Amino acid sequence: MSCAPPPTFRLLDGWTGWDPDPALGPLAWLGLEGLGEGEAIELALVGGGVDPNALLPYLPPPRLARGCGPCEWFMISGPPVARVLRRDACLGFVPADGAPGVAATFVDPVAITARRHRIAVADVGAGAVLAWARGGLSNAIAIPFPGARLVAFTSWGEILAIADGATTIARFGLTGVPHGTLAAPLPALPPGGAPDRLAVGNDCAVWLVTREPAVAIDGTPTTSYHLWRAERDAPAFAPATLAALQQAFTRTGLARVSDLGFCIDDAGPDGTTIETCYAWSDGHVLAPTEVMSPGPPLREKRGQLMTVAIDSGIPRCRWHRVRLDLDLPFGTACELAVASNEQATPPPQGVATPPWIVPFPPGLPHPEDWAGSSARDFLVDQPPGRYLFVRLRLTGDGYATPSVRRVRLDMPRTTSLDFLPDVYRADPEATAFAERFLSLFDATVEDLDRAIARAPALLDADGVPDAALPWLARFLDIALDPAWSPAQRRAIIDAAPALYRARGTVSGLADTIALVIGTPPAIQELSQERLWGALDRTAVVNGVRLFGASRARFALDRSALGTAPVSSFGNPAQDPFAQLAFRFRVLAPPTPFLADDPTRLRRLVEAIKPAHTRATVRVGGAGFIVGIWANVGIDSVLGSVPAPVLGTNVRLSRMTVLWPGRGGRGGAGVGSSLRVGEARAT
Repeated sequence: MSCAPPPTFRLLDGWTGWDPDPALGPLAWLGLEGLGEGEAIELALVGGGVDPNALLPYLPPPRLARGCGPCEWFMISGPPVARVLRRDACLGFVPADGAPGVAATFVDPVAITARRHRIAVADVGAGAVLAWARGGLSNAIAIPFPGARLVAFTSWGEILAIADGATTIARFGLTGVPHGTLAAPLPALPPGGAPDRLAVGNDCAVWLVTREPAVAIDGTPTTSYHLWRAERDAPAFAPATLAALQQAFTRTGLARVSDLGFCIDDAGPDGTTIETCYAWSDGHVLAPTEVMSPGPPLREKRGQLMTVAIDSGIPRCRWHRVRLDLDLPFGTACELAVASNEQATPPPQGVATPPWIVPFPPGLPHPEDWAGSSARDFLVDQPPGRYLFVRLRLTGDGYATPSVRRVRLDMPRTTSLDFLPDVYRADPEATAFAERFLSLFDATVEDLDRAIARAPALLDADGVPDAALPWLARFLDIALDPAWSPAQRRAIIDAAPALYRARGTVSGLADTIALVIGTPPAIQELSQERLWGALDRTAVVNGVRLFGASRARFALDRSALGTAPVSSFGNPAQDPFAQLAFRFRVLAPPTPFLADDPTRLRRLVEAIKPAHTRATVRVGGAGFIVGIWANVGIDSVLGSVPAPVLGTNVRLSRMTVLWPGRGGRGGAGVGSSLRVGEARAT
C-alpha cells in the first residue's frame, strides 16, 4: 500500500499525452493533428502534411539561401536576367563576387544553396550543378546532371542533388566526383507530385519537403506539403514534424514569400525586428505591403478527440474543475464535454447527433450524460465517479483553427466551503450554490498564487524565447548589442547579478568583456605601474625614479627656472599619487567577435567603466606593441637568440647571429634600456 497522496489533477497535453481511446483507433482523433510530443491539437490540413508557411522560417524556397554572415543571403534573380545576387551587411542585394563571370552560363537556374564559403546552383536548363568557393571567387566546377532541380550541401563534405523524375538523391564530392546515391530513396509520390526543398540540418540528417498536385476543394485549389527526414545511412525517409524541424534548423529570419518577392526580419539596434522586402526580379527593395503572403492552407472544418477513461484513483470521486490553455481565432470554436462513471468500460450508450454524425464516434456514455462548455474554465457538473470521459470538439471556417495546448482536470472537489462551519452545508441545494459561488474566488486566488509562484521564471533567461530577451535586458538595465548572439545575450543576463556586484572593479570589467568577446582580456591599472620610488631597501637602481616635488611642478626655493612645469591646481603633495591615476589599459587578443568591427570592444569598455576613469583599448593581432614602456603582447616572449653551432650545416652570412662568449650579454635585455634586434659579436 502506497503512502503517497492521491493526485489532485490530470493533464492532457503534448508532453504527458492526449490519451486517445485505443478502442476507437484512428476515429478517436478524427479531423485533428498535433497529437505528437510537444505539439498542440489543431484542425488537420486537408490532405494532411504540414503548413507551408510554417516551413519558411527554417527552410527557404529553392531560389533563396542563407549565408554565413548575420545578414548574408544568396538569391537567384530573374526573369528576365538570371544571376546570383548576394546580400551582406544588412543592405540590398548586389551581384555576387564572381557571378558576372559565370552569368552567361546560366540557362534556367532553379535552386541555390550555401554553406560556409561555398555556393552551388542547380541549372535545369543547362543540365548541370554549378559550384563555387569564397562566394564565387574561386574553385568553379560544373557537374553534369541533367534535369537538376534541387541541390544542398552536407555537413560531411558532399553535394546532394535531385533531378526531375528521379527516385534517388545523387551525391557528389566538393570537386564534382560522383559518390553514388543516398541510401534512402525518395518517398513515393502521387502523379504530379515532386520534391520541393532539400536541406541538411544541424542533426546531420537529410530533410526533404514534397508537394502533391493541387486539388480543388470547394472551388479553391490547395496543395499538400509533406515533411520527411532520413539519417545519413538510413534505408528510408520517415515522416517528420515541425517540432523536430525547429530543433534541427536555426531560424533564418525569412518572414514572408510571394510571387513578387520576399521579406526578411533583421535585428534592429535596440534588439527589435526590422522587416525588409525584396523583389525576385533583381533584388530591389519593395514596400512590405507589396509582398502579400499566400492565404493559409485549407483545413478541416470539424475535428473531435475522444479520450480513454481517465482514472482518478478515488472511488466516487467528485471531479472539480476543467481548464483549457488554447488560442481561439475569429471564426473558430472549441467545446469540451465530460462524463463521469464508476466503470472504465461501461456498455456503449452513445448515439451520433447532427452535425457530428458518422464517422464521428459518439463515445460510450449516454448523450444526456455529457456536460460540456465552450468556456476556458468551468466547474464539472457531474455525479461522483472514479473515471472521467473527455470529448474535445474543434470547429473552424476552413482556414483558421483553434490550438489547444493543454487541458487540466482538477479533482477531487475542494473549495473554501471546507473551511466554513457545517451550517453552510446543511441544505444540499445551498451546499451546491455555495461551492459554485466560492469557486469563483478560489479560482482568482489560485491564479494569483500561480502568478507569484511563476514570477521567477520570467527572469530566467534560459527559459524565455529569443524575442523576450530584449525586454528582459531592459528590465535589468542592460543594453544589448545587435551583434550579440542569443547565447551571448542569455549568458550576460544570467551573469547580471554577479556583474552588478562587481561593477566598476577590475574583475567586473574582465568578466563582462570575457562574456562578450569569448576570452578573458588583460587589464592594466597604470597607476600601479608608476616608476616613482623612495630610498629604502626596496628601491632598485635603474629600475625606479626618485620623485622630487621640485621637478613635478614649480615651487619657490626648490625648483630651478626652466626645468619645472608651472601648475596652479591641486595639492602639490598629491602629485606622486595623481600621476596616471584613474587610468587603465584593456588588452584583448583578436577574436571572431572583434574581427568584423574592432571598435566594439571600445564601445563596450566605455559603457561599463567608471565615469571618472579613462581607458585605452588595444586589440592584438599584429605582433607585440611598445607603448609607454615595453608592453609585450599576450602571446609574445622576449628571449635570447639560440647559440649557433659552426659545422657542416651552419655557414656565416649576413643573417647569422653570433652568440656572445662567456660573461657576455646576448639576446634582449630588459632594464634601464631595451635593445630589440641588436646583438654583439665576440
